[in-house]
Amino acid sequence: EIEAAVIAVRAALGHPLLRRAALSQAAGGLRREAPVLLRLDDGSLADGVVDLAFREESDDGPCWTVVDFKTDRELGEHRARYAAQVRLYVDAISRATAEPARGMLLMV
Repeated sequence: EIEAAVIAVRAALGHPLLRRAALSQAAGGLRREAPVLLRLDDGSLADGVVDLAFREESDDGPCWTVVDFKTDRELGEHRARYAAQVRLYVDAISRATAEPARGMLLMV
């Protein structure tokens, strides 16, 4: 199990997405394990903890990338639930920062 964990961590840390996050950290635009709270259209509250969010500059201006790490061997039947979770996180980050955001699921 230890060897499998080491392989998974090395793969995740070497992923281009996390390299971009590291660059963002140097500029102060990285958040880890960030709690979010979002009021939904029906008035209910959704809360969660964002694994990773980082801000990058692009030709169109700043944009946040929200990353949710998953350790399931296959997303399979959970894909829709995980995608909905990331969409909530993206909406929360975008509303809180008044900047666009996009979401990613990263399998480790």
